[in-house]
Amino acid sequence: MQKAGDFPSTNRLSVIAAGIITGYALLPFVQVSGRRISFTLLGIFISLNLNFFNLISLISALLAAAGTDWMLRESYRAGKNETLPHLILPALTAGAIGIPLGFLEVGTAWWIILALGSVLILLVLAGEYISMNPNNPYFPLALMVLSATSYALFLIIAIAVRAANLRLYLTASILPAVYGLFAVRMLQLRFGGTWPAKWTAAAALVILQFTVALFYWPLTAVRFGLLLLGPAYALIGIAAAIEEHQSFRKIPLEPLVMTGVIWALALIFG
Repeated sequence: MQKAGDFPSTNRLSVIAAGIITGYALLPFVQVSGRRISFTLLGIFISLNLNFFNLISLISALLAAAGTDWMLRESYRAGKNETLPHLILPALTAGAIGIPLGFLEVGTAWWIILALGSVLILLVLAGEYISMNPNNPYFPLALMVLSATSYALFLIIAIAVRAANLRLYLTASILPAVYGLFAVRMLQLRFGGTWPAKWTAAAALVILQFTVALFYWPLTAVRFGLLLLGPAYALIGIAAAIEEHQSFRKIPLEPLVMTGVIWALALIFG
């Protein structure tokens, strides 16, 4: 039986989601030319293309973070938990929706992605609220939703970065940083609330090495993303297994099997 506090207030949840979705839904009706900003940093020429989609993505991410904090403050456990870790995934989810919307022409596919993104935002917001209380009967389901969302978003961002044909220094800066944010949240959920700084740094460093190694291969964006998703999944699984003191022989099995499956998908669908 559902109890008060098991789920967030529908009023607050709908207000947050509506604010984010409305911002994206208005994009087809606003035409603002982009601007390219170029500068040199430490002898490296950096050129950034800024457009209205980038601005809306940033605003949506900030709105999601602020709205999630507002929603979590009503939780009966808000006084016992810091809300900062719970803001990471909602902010990244809201910001990441703008990536495919910025690449596609406005049409049926554009609106479908917006609808799917809206559902994803609602699931992440509800999942973060539920994760405030490990004793919540829906906590395992929330953990599954948040984990699946993290991997899906990392895949989307990796594909988008590859499709944008960014230079190596940008690719090698963006993807490990984004993965580090996902990893710290997933490992924190698995570790029971502690900040896994060492594991996160080690995992992000490994992803950096994979990113650099795959960068110059003649790979499609989808194949590049899937090949990077394999170790991204395995690293979190191995770190969690070690911390949970599982048998050393069993630690690599599940992560390596899933990595093999993901890489097989890269060969088939990439």
